[in-house]
Amino acid sequence: MAEGTDAARTLIAALGNPLMGDDGAGAAILEELRRRGAAARARLHDAGAAGVDLLLELEGVETLVLLDAVCSEDMPGTVCVLQDEEILQYAEQRGMGSHQPSLADTLRLAGRLSLKPRRILVVGIAARQFGLGAGLSPEVQAAVAEAADAVARRLGWEADSAGAPDTLVPGAE
Repeated sequence: MAEGTDAARTLIAALGNPLMGDDGAGAAILEELRRRGAAARARLHDAGAAGVDLLLELEGVETLVLLDAVCSEDMPGTVCVLQDEEILQYAEQRGMGSHQPSLADTLRLAGRLSLKPRRILVVGIAARQFGLGAGLSPEVQAAVAEAADAVARRLGWEADSAGAPDTLVPGAE
């Protein structure tokens, strides 16, 4: 878990099931962020497919970044960022997917329980396949670093002063 109050107010949570092909994109992005040192800047959590468990992590969270595979008409491997109403629209169109209950239902329930963070983003990668045991498709695997970069940019993090992209340090937020 991240140290310090600011870090505790930002939660980055992976959604999805790594055993179902590209549905493991969220976990892969989370691991890339962990490798880059993001645990010093935010709480990192692998929520898996059970979206309702996410509610247990939301107390005191001001910014929530959800990492997921996305079903879209974009080319597989395309990184997308959703925020505000786009998230509920996407979640409604997607339905339950691998999350039980659905992401839309989980976010609504968070609102009813006064746990909904002020800022919510979904950073996802357009998926190609969800086959059991298939692992990430080459397109999704190739997009993991780009998705981690998108998270860092949206949270105002920058590369270290030497410009190394694999070490995150505080930036202007």
